[in-house]
Amino acid sequence: MSKVSLNAAAKLAGVSKSTISKAIKSGTLSYSDRTAAGYQIEISELERVYPITSPSISEPAVSRSSGPIANPLELANANQLLMQRLEAAAEQQRRTDAVLEDVREDRDRWRQQAAALLSDQRSRPTTQAEGYEGETSLPAPPAPGFWSRLLGRS
Repeated sequence: MSKVSLNAAAKLAGVSKSTISKAIKSGTLSYSDRTAAGYQIEISELERVYPITSPSISEPAVSRSSGPIANPLELANANQLLMQRLEAAAEQQRRTDAVLEDVREDRDRWRQQAAALLSDQRSRPTTQAEGYEGETSLPAPPAPGFWSRLLGRS
């Protein structure tokens, strides 16, 4: 039979460590060993009291200090966790690729627009009297000064 620590048992059962500890002290849950590292609980005993839940993506399947995974249930949970992480990473990569493709398309459109504008400006000679739309007009005469207006000389 596989044994797990108090922390790993809490993660497998989906409850807190204090809940497992209270169940041990009340006699609801039995343990096989008590070492300096803590309680060693058999998984079958844990399943009797608490149904085993699958771990979430953010939690590891077993504690890192418990050594290699030997239980088939733990292996299945670890495998499921790794598959979920792989799917999440693949989805994130797909989203990133889609955004990158959109940015590239925008860049190409802006580049084409800039090239078209530059070629339009280079094809026409520009003069100072030329208006915005290419129309030529005579420059406006300078406005009379203050003293000219005051003395009536326009």
